[in-house]
Amino acid sequence: MKLILLLHLLFPIILGSYPVESDYRLNLDMDSESESKSGLKTKFSEWVPYKLNKFQPKFLEDYYELYGLNLHYGENDLRKDIYFLKIGLQSRFRHPKNALCEIKDEESYYKYRLLITMHLNLQIMRAYMRIGSLFDKRFVYFHNLDFAHDLKKSFNVARGFYKEAVPYWKVARENAMKASKIPKDINLGTLESERYEIEQGKLNFEFIIDDHLERLDKKQKMVEEYLKKNPDADKPLFSEEDEKPQSENSK
Repeated sequence: MKLILLLHLLFPIILGSYPVESDYRLNLDMDSESESKSGLKTKFSEWVPYKLNKFQPKFLEDYYELYGLNLHYGENDLRKDIYFLKIGLQSRFRHPKNALCEIKDEESYYKYRLLITMHLNLQIMRAYMRIGSLFDKRFVYFHNLDFAHDLKKSFNVARGFYKEAVPYWKVARENAMKASKIPKDINLGTLESERYEIEQGKLNFEFIIDDHLERLDKKQKMVEEYLKKNPDADKPLFSEEDEKPQSENSK
């Protein structure tokens, strides 16, 4: 009983600062001498009330704190971030005393909400651009045209993601311009820098997205011209028959 009581007191403190990792740690198996003989195992979550340490996002800032990219990321990582950020935009803000920075008055709180909304829209836009780049190619060389059929489909997917980013840029820019009219300093340096660069025109993703689409047009035109001259190439490189196991083909 003393051990259980001690765990009840310590684990919320130890794991409280690691809301996401605690889900994993609480489900580790804990062996004891008697359990090892019987073959049974006890999870930490059965020793400690699981809900005390389970992170349940509720406010916009909670979902923003779930956002994050590893050094090496893929499409699933980007889609996960988009998912959480979109839910965050539909959620209400925390009480001002629990905001991500010190809020002194209502006008500052209004600017805080504008900057956070601006930033979340920028992050969603960037995620869509990154996914689009996964289906895009920086350069198309002559030997890449051996895969012209696949390139045609891939470029269409990239175009869709680039265009999906446009509305989020427009909302971010709109919020940045509104925030610029409020003569208050918010202790969110990175977001204030983004707002200033957008206001001054130094950060213009409309130009960047248009540039990506213009480059994509040229690459698609190259692929289309190749397929017109070589219509037989407009099919998958490997047919379904080629992908079947050799045993099936030999029947």
